[in-house]
Amino acid sequence: MRLPHRRPRRGEERHLLLLRELRGAPGRAGPAGPGLRSTRPASRALARHAALTAALLVVFPRPARAACGPEGGARPPVGLALSGGGARALAHIGVLEALEERGARIDCIAGASMGAAIGALYASGYAPVELERIVESIDWRQVFSHRRERTLVPLSRRLDEVPPVLKIGIEEGRFRLPSSTESDYRLDRLLFRLLAGPGLRSGDDFDRLPIPFRLVATDLGSGSRVVLSHGGLARTVRASLSTPASLPPVPLGNQLLVDGGLVDNLPVDVAREMGARLVIAVDATSPPLLPEQYRDAVGVGLQVVDVLARARNAAYAQGADVVIQPDLGRRSSTDYSDVAGLIAAGREAGRAALARVNELSTPAGTQPRGPVPVPEGVVAEVEVRGTRHVRPGLVRAALGVAAPRPFAMAEVMDGLDRVYATGLFESCWVEAEAAGDRLRLVMNAREAPRRTAELGLGYDETDGARGFVRLRDHDLFGWGQQATLAAIASEGGGGLRAELLGDRLWAGGPGYWLEAEAFDERPRLFTKGELLGRAEFDRDDLTFGLQASAGPSILTRLGLTGGWLDVRSRPGLGVDPAREQVRLLSGAVVWDDLDDRDLPTSGVQLRLTAERSLRSLGATHDYWRLHARGEAVLPLTRRFLVQGRFTLGLAGRDVPVHALYRIGGPALLPGIHRDELWGRQVLAASIAPTLLVRGFRLCLRGGAGDVWPAHRDITLRSLRRGAGFGFEKETRFGPLAFEAAIGGSGRTAVYASAGFR
Repeated sequence: MRLPHRRPRRGEERHLLLLRELRGAPGRAGPAGPGLRSTRPASRALARHAALTAALLVVFPRPARAACGPEGGARPPVGLALSGGGARALAHIGVLEALEERGARIDCIAGASMGAAIGALYASGYAPVELERIVESIDWRQVFSHRRERTLVPLSRRLDEVPPVLKIGIEEGRFRLPSSTESDYRLDRLLFRLLAGPGLRSGDDFDRLPIPFRLVATDLGSGSRVVLSHGGLARTVRASLSTPASLPPVPLGNQLLVDGGLVDNLPVDVAREMGARLVIAVDATSPPLLPEQYRDAVGVGLQVVDVLARARNAAYAQGADVVIQPDLGRRSSTDYSDVAGLIAAGREAGRAALARVNELSTPAGTQPRGPVPVPEGVVAEVEVRGTRHVRPGLVRAALGVAAPRPFAMAEVMDGLDRVYATGLFESCWVEAEAAGDRLRLVMNAREAPRRTAELGLGYDETDGARGFVRLRDHDLFGWGQQATLAAIASEGGGGLRAELLGDRLWAGGPGYWLEAEAFDERPRLFTKGELLGRAEFDRDDLTFGLQASAGPSILTRLGLTGGWLDVRSRPGLGVDPAREQVRLLSGAVVWDDLDDRDLPTSGVQLRLTAERSLRSLGATHDYWRLHARGEAVLPLTRRFLVQGRFTLGLAGRDVPVHALYRIGGPALLPGIHRDELWGRQVLAASIAPTLLVRGFRLCLRGGAGDVWPAHRDITLRSLRRGAGFGFEKETRFGPLAFEAAIGGSGRTAVYASAGFR
């Protein structure tokens, strides 16, 4: 796609033609011959006036009144006004299908909120059938999610990372609440992918789209309506979609813009100002709340906003010539569960209303369409905007687009995902700007708070309630170095942990980590399935290590740990009290591309670790351990997957009790207690066919395994076996799980957990 030079607007063209006629355009045959001054009689004053007017219009263009339909045509110019309404506004796609069935030719479009998004796509050349395919392919549960793509988060940042229930930013010693309840990252990404090409082709002038287009936003500062006719197409549409509190406002120029539906949810008057003589309005506005819906504080707040917005809309309200109101009942603006049904309702309402309108059909039919343009050209520059503490070099390294190189949409989208996956930004979006015959790629970022306070909560039948409080600096020195201080408490143990992680994220090169821990572990001890009590191991140690990554999913670590461990005396457990010196050399290789930490639907995780206690440095015990454990999830259909786990551990020499392997139910050995079996050697595996039903995971699990004191004792004939059935569900507070199981000896067990694990 060749980047366009600015063409004269309507009106400018008339003056330029007049100037050519008066003076003779170079290279064009006029009355006096090619390239010669015209001999047609004309006053010099008129020529000077035409030249000055044309120049002023090019430099200072007057507010554009888009041409809307053929001038002096046999039919009136037809405009389309599309309302907001969130999910309800997807019904516009069905109405557009009905219009094309009728052979209607739309000459201009005005939209607000979701109507602006649908209108921009249609004005850019997307056919209704393409729009239907696009909206049905979107995972609407994730499009507004803050969740980062786990497989792109550097593995050092997600290895054993427990997500918090609540996270609050800290700036200048004060708590800072999030700028919105939902994330706009995936929405920005989607709009750029779909609209960047048409926006560049039009030169950011909405009159030059295949169908002239306007959208409405609201100035958050003044509350006034803003009608946008030019600018970055994707970004201006995003501004009109900014539902207050739900999505962050969009800064454009010196204004902060939010949802256009607040002031003019059905911009009929804008379509008329564009020149439409016949206006079709499609109204998918949400119905007023029922009295029972505003009996609590939240409901009252929503009702106040709704009443004020409807009153503000009345100031701009104009009657349309044709009003189409799809029968959407009381469907919520956030209910995307039946996209096909919404579109079908719009199609039915459109057919019924348009059957009574004769002026729409044209002999030529609807607008001819070519392929929707995509950005093309050479990226001459990559500019980073919006960073305050994060170094621009880190953003460029994560983006991975080096100039000069040809623009590739897939490469830019992958790079954008990597930037967001660093966790350093509340949102980030990319823009493509024309720079002569090349492109300037602009990476915009809105930084997340550098410091956060985080809270995690959980429960299981073994340790009861548990929780943690975590303070974290996400960008200590500007290259993403992360410092963490955490306090952890539960019946199974508690203490303090501090960590400094210098993994350099995508900047390349080896990284490091430093961890200090003061932790009191209290695991349960069993004999023949009977609980004896809780042991107690008090650990105070310091670990320093080096690490290297191969992409986001492979990590190699080498560390050295030194400290002390106290084994406390507990009556009846058979564990002797002792104070031990810990000097441990450890190494690990980890591969992890699971798509979710707790409830994955695809991917593999494999961990290989080796430990060697160093008597030469003063360690109390002389022992070694080799441990391999893994998890794999294979999706067979959209609703059915198979999950498998295994663990294999070997150890030798003087292995202390606190370094023994521990296994149990429900993940590996259903039917026995969690971490019931302790031993120097371990082997266990499980498989769980899982059905996904309405957000629940129904699983049937079978497992086998055991522990042994020595290598020579390992035998498959002695494996314990068990089976269980249960469900898991993701909630706002973490995964919820319940499972009932029976072991090979007839023992039964029930497991229940909620929150972080």
